[in-house]
Amino acid sequence: MIEIVNINKSYKKKVIFENFSLIVKPGEFIGIVGKSGKGKTTLLNIIGMLEEPDSGIIKINGNEIINKRMRRLFLRYELGFVFQNYALIDNATVHSNLEIALKHKKIKKQEKERAICQVLKEVGLEDYRNEQVHTLSGGEQQRIAIARLLLKDPSLILADEPTGSLDIENRDIIVSLFQKLHKQGKTIIMVTHDKDLIKFFSRTIQL
Repeated sequence: MIEIVNINKSYKKKVIFENFSLIVKPGEFIGIVGKSGKGKTTLLNIIGMLEEPDSGIIKINGNEIINKRMRRLFLRYELGFVFQNYALIDNATVHSNLEIALKHKKIKKQEKERAICQVLKEVGLEDYRNEQVHTLSGGEQQRIAIARLLLKDPSLILADEPTGSLDIENRDIIVSLFQKLHKQGKTIIMVTHDKDLIKFFSRTIQL
């Protein structure tokens, strides 16, 4: 469970959050919606430890995140990100990008290869392992980003406009993958401008 208690955040003189609180229960699929500039991505970044609030408390499973070690362990083992711009290494192969997700897993090379083959099959790109990332379409790159997420196997997934730059066909493929992750018990928090996605959320937060 994630608890955000009375956080405050400002950029220069612009107040983004004032005494904002939120509880996210395990297994929820939460959508964060609202106009540009209302703090959707900022909230996601605070939950994901990419930004710090000016004040307030963040708790993970009842434990307040109070130091760099706790933050590092949470980021390494519990948290996965999916970004609108995919956050892949463009000049590397699909296989190389996926290997990164297994960096901290103590498994044999043969097991790693099996795992990579399996996640590529799950996202429908089993023949793409040796392709250069920069040659792939936007939809294909986002599916690789999700395959990388599957390898890491985090309990919490933060997605910032993961379908924002995709056409309807690829959007539906990505949404289907997120639905599968939700059914597997993952906690998902997604920022989106797409009103068509609201029906998939178990709860929507309007900022």
